Amino acid sequence: MSLHPSGKEGMMLSLSCTSCHGTYGISPGAIPTIYGKSREYIMKTMKEFRNGERDSTVMERIAKGYNDRDIRLIAGYFASLTEDLGKK
Repeated sequence: MSLHPSGKEGMMLSLSCTSCHGTYGISPGAIPTIYGKSREYIMKTMKEFRNGERDSTVMERIAKGYNDRDIRLIAGYFASLTEDLGKK
């Protein structure tokens, strides 16, 4: 997979996501899978967590550490995985 520089930054930011949501966002357990979700959905959901508009035990605290640009990069990275893995 060849990534645009912003894709590499999104990949780096997303590493903290994979510890709970699984490699490529495919969760191995009870945590929701984010693989297959659109960029728009991931951005909306993360902003809702960050703004306290969505109940959570952990995500609200994690999302508060990201600004809009970070969220856009993370969402773009996970959305690109869906596109790339779907081609295989």
